[in-house]
Amino acid sequence: MTRTSPAGEILRRGHATIPLTAAEAGVLATLRAEAARFFTLDEAVKRRHGSDDFNFGFRPFGRQYSVSPDRPDMNESFTYWADAPGTVPNGEDIAPFLTALGAYWAVAARAADDILTGLAAHYGHPEPALDFRDSSYLEVNWYLRDDERDLLQDRHEDGHLLTLANSDGPGLETESAGRMRPVAVPDGHLLAMPGSLLTSMTDGQVRPLYHQVRNHRLRRRVTVLFLVNPRFDRPVRPYVTGRSGEVDIAAMARTGGSMFGLPPAPILKASPRR
Repeated sequence: MTRTSPAGEILRRGHATIPLTAAEAGVLATLRAEAARFFTLDEAVKRRHGSDDFNFGFRPFGRQYSVSPDRPDMNESFTYWADAPGTVPNGEDIAPFLTALGAYWAVAARAADDILTGLAAHYGHPEPALDFRDSSYLEVNWYLRDDERDLLQDRHEDGHLLTLANSDGPGLETESAGRMRPVAVPDGHLLAMPGSLLTSMTDGQVRPLYHQVRNHRLRRRVTVLFLVNPRFDRPVRPYVTGRSGEVDIAAMARTGGSMFGLPPAPILKASPRR
């Protein structure tokens, strides 16, 4: 692993910037365009494509927060689990959107695999890359215009192994030396942000990257996230075993969303697409 690899950057700096190829950037641009078409649909239409527990597909404003339920995140979301389009209710009616999500899933999964393979090599972990594909998901956030709040999302960390993030406008701020600072992710790049699951996997050696979203009162802001989890259905061995012994990484991964008002993560088997 070189110092310039994404895994090496995370170990050295606490985050990494990952360039996309021109073809991969085109896949992301297509997904953004399809997301814009979806989120500008009538509210009743969008709700047809969300599950009752808000795990799959459309998640309306007010269902998720960063710190407190009385300050919901200022966005709607769409979640796409495990490259499994069949999990989205009435997905046949939004097939181009799901196709774009599936295409970008492959891009993000390759980047996640590269990072996890590098971390496993660094720590001498027996699994070259954790089995994350049936337990990870894409989340597309469509931010709502608000002229009063300074922050569209309050300071938080995501609670996963990694978040691979890309936004089409400014606003992201990350914590450095106790201060929140704007971070500019170049166009055609992803920002890899460690979460507290990776902190647990490394016995505290990799700290979670706290971040927030500043309100620049943009007419449009779309963020595409790939949220990387280890598998939920069996024990996951940490990279580093701490003084307290083994921790239940899988259980932590399944229930971590509760701090944001979300239900337990679903246990899915092999996806229908693969």
